[in-house]
This record gives sequence, C-alpha cells and structure tokens, in this order.
Amino acid sequence: MKKRALAVMLAGALALGARTGVWAASDISDQKEGELTLLMVNDWIDETGAKGEEFTKVIKQYEEENPGVEITLQGASQQDIKESFQTAALAGGGADIVMMDNSGHAIDLAAMGLLYPLEDLTTADELTAQYQEGPLNSGKFAGKYYSVPWYMDCTGLYYNKERLEELGIDVPTTWEELSDAVDKAKEAGYGGIITYQSAYAFYSFFYQNECPVIDTSGDIPQVVIDNEEGKEAWDYICDLISKGGLVESFKEATTWDKVYESFANGEATFLLGGDWCSSGVENINPDLDYGIAPMVKGKTEATVLGGWTWNINTNCKDPELAYDLIQYLNSEKGDSLLGVEGKISARKDFDYDKALEGNDKLKVFTEEFPYTEARPAVINEKSIDELITNAILEVDYGQSSAEDALTSLTQKLNENIASNYQ
Repeated sequence: MKKRALAVMLAGALALGARTGVWAASDISDQKEGELTLLMVNDWIDETGAKGEEFTKVIKQYEEENPGVEITLQGASQQDIKESFQTAALAGGGADIVMMDNSGHAIDLAAMGLLYPLEDLTTADELTAQYQEGPLNSGKFAGKYYSVPWYMDCTGLYYNKERLEELGIDVPTTWEELSDAVDKAKEAGYGGIITYQSAYAFYSFFYQNECPVIDTSGDIPQVVIDNEEGKEAWDYICDLISKGGLVESFKEATTWDKVYESFANGEATFLLGGDWCSSGVENINPDLDYGIAPMVKGKTEATVLGGWTWNINTNCKDPELAYDLIQYLNSEKGDSLLGVEGKISARKDFDYDKALEGNDKLKVFTEEFPYTEARPAVINEKSIDELITNAILEVDYGQSSAEDALTSLTQKLNENIASNYQ
C-alpha cells in the first residue's frame, strides 16, 4: 500500500486553520497518529479479489478519517501465518496486529509472551458485553483475554433433503435420532456422516454431554475426557463408527474439499461442518437439495467454534492505536468486509438477518451462536487435536476397541499436558 504524503496534508490543513481561524488546538487534540502493520491471510490483501479489494478500501477509509495514521499490510498463507508471526515476534519484531485462527493459536502465542493483554486496553466487562462468549474464550489464557474476536462460525448438521424424504426420515435433533437416521440410511445402501478428519466436529458431542474434554478452569489444565460424561460421548461416537456411520472417504478427508465432494456427490447423507461448507458443496453440485440444521442435542445444546481473531503483538509500540483500528474493523464500518463472503461478526449487536439476506440456509448458525464453545484453551491445542483424531481413526480402522482407545488417548493427553505445563 502506498503511503500518503501525510506531512503535506497535515501542513495544508493546519495552514487553512490558521487562515480561517476555524481550528483551535482542541479541534485536533483527538486526532490519531502513528504507523501500524497488519499481518493478514493473503487473500485479504490481494486487491485483485473481492476480499482484498474491500479490505484495502476499509483500511484506506480508516486512514482518511485519521490522516495521521499510516497502515501497511503484509500477507502470509493460512497455513504459515502463525509461524511467520511467531518467528518475527520472538526476534523482537513482527506485525503490530495479526489475524489468527481461533483454534488455539492465540493460546500458544500468549503462553510465549508474544501477545499484548487486552486488560491493559479495556475491561473484561466491556469485552463480554460486546462479543459472543465462545469467540472471546478462544483467546483467554491464564484468566486474561488476548484476542479480539472478528468473525465466527460453528458446526451445523447438513442433510440431504431428497434422501431423508425418500427414506421417511425426519431431520435429527438428538443423539438417538441421528443414530437411527444413520441406521436407516445404511439399510437403504446409503452412506452416513462425513466431516473433516480432525477432532473439530467431534468436540461438539463432548460439549453436548457437558464434558469439556480438558478442564481449563484451574492453573493447570486437567484431562477429563474419561469422566462419566466423557465416556458416554466417546462411546456414542465410537458406536456411530463401529456400525459404519462415518463414510469411507472420512479416512481421506484431510482437506475440506474431500468433505464437500463426499456430501455433494451423494456418498454421505449428513455433513458436520460450518457455514463455509455451503459454497463448497454448491460449487461441486449446485443442484443438490440440502438443508442445514443445528447440531443434534445431547444433555444440552452445544456446538464447536470456528473463525478468526485480531491479536496485538507484545512488541507493538502503540497498542492503543492498534486496538482502535481493531475496534474500527469490528464496527459497522467494517461490516462490508464480512459481507463479501457472508461471514458473521462475533459482535452481539451484529445484524444477522441483514447480513444473511437471501441466504436463509445459513441463518441456522446464528441460532447456535449463544451456545457455541471454543476448543480447549490449552497450549499446543493442535497436538491435542491430533491425538483425538488418531484415536478416532484407530477405532474407524478396527485397530482398537472404544474402551482401549479411550484409555490410551487419556494417557497421551495427560502426558501432553504435563509436557506443556511443567
């Protein structure tokens, strides 16, 4: 982004004020000044695409409203953005603000002392009044908030409408109904469920049974996946697996594209995924008649969080200015950014109906937001995800029983926590 000739602009403005007598010192006392660098996922700064074009427009708008501020945009791939920021911040540099996935990335960075604590800029009460609880908690480490939520999504239950009608199956709303629906689909020669090969969607079942998987309420996280509630959730998941509830392509679903394909081509009757899956499915099979329902209910309603956050570098020279820009991007003035792809702000006062006008299918996700829960806020959540995923695959491949897999998983999770919290 080209930097503006700020000195010229300011000098001209001041000269005008001197000639007309209109401006007093107080008139410019609240004007912001400084330089900020933002590290974004590449497509948000690529001006040849709709997202990049709109983001650049909003950034320029902020600069025009605050002519003493210069903003530079930097890019990285979605896979590399965390490591890119981490490397630079550890060396004492790095972007002032970094866009970060809410899947535990901020926890790792906060634990390393690389993120600026929000309590030095605002209060917990102000944050909880402004944002949904799930997204806020995704950036909460050792009792402090480190991430400002940007946009959020969660997991819903996609279903093949035509197939359910053919088989006389109502849209499942409970664990039992989902299990019965999978049985009927299998009996008719159809596949059951597809989702991404990760612990991501499976967290929902634990949360629905009031098991947090890892209890982070104390100073040291405690593995509780094997408590009574956890065992019930694990047994339910494994029962679905043992009767072929997960379609065969789950074993290859290491990208979301594989998930879309399985559902779009009719292999799977159900898909567990977020709002982004809708366009992925429709791009493959625009004629597929499908619906989206809330995740099935266990003891309680719960689903798992996805989305992105804003994070301030601990090396930032002007955290107050960085926070002001974040608040601007998260305000109604930045809503056009989310409108490019129908994304949903994590703000509580966001106008969901307006944002999703013409796309009624996706409104179901906004119904789930109040009970959306973040993945466990532990150091190196990625490794936790891998351990749970491997245990699920062991059961899926018939290499381990549900009981043995859970015993082994619990031990490995405890070892992981111990190694990260010594």
